[in-house]
Amino acid sequence: MRGRMPAALALVLLLSACGEPEISLEELRQQAEDGVCVLSVDADVEAGRDTWMRFYEATQAEEDAEVTLVSWYSGDPFGVSRQDRFYTYHLSFTDGVYTLTAEGAEGETVSEQYAHLLRFEEEPDVDSGARYQKVIACVLTDDADLTWREVIGNMGRSPVDGPLYIRERIVYSEYIDASEAEQP
Repeated sequence: MRGRMPAALALVLLLSACGEPEISLEELRQQAEDGVCVLSVDADVEAGRDTWMRFYEATQAEEDAEVTLVSWYSGDPFGVSRQDRFYTYHLSFTDGVYTLTAEGAEGETVSEQYAHLLRFEEEPDVDSGARYQKVIACVLTDDADLTWREVIGNMGRSPVDGPLYIRERIVYSEYIDASEAEQP
């Protein structure tokens, strides 16, 4: 499977670089179900959970691993100019370092490195009105003591916010609603 990842990544990167999707959401779902990638639709993992778990478990055992992450964003629900789009990231773990790579706007490769991949399982605040019962999220960071509350508080901040800004990136988020949480 390791040899298939770069080829699949190149294909998806090529297709995602074109302005609008050249590959359908159904094709991406099939690729994720075949173990080629992990697919998130509107920031919620929809397919490829087993692929993610293999990657996550390997990294926790300090084994080199890699995974392709595809994030699909549906068009603007109000029909105001946004088309369906997807973005592809390649996440690798080698020699104790996580490297997240993507193709930038003009075809250049953008790469970020992190020391830790933290996993959170959190329930929403009782009065939040959330439609989910639990979120499972994995976050790349350099701070091993980062909390979920800090991740949430960091949303929308930029490096210019100075000491309030925390360098982190959510790479996996799965929202579980009440009906899913009750399944055996």
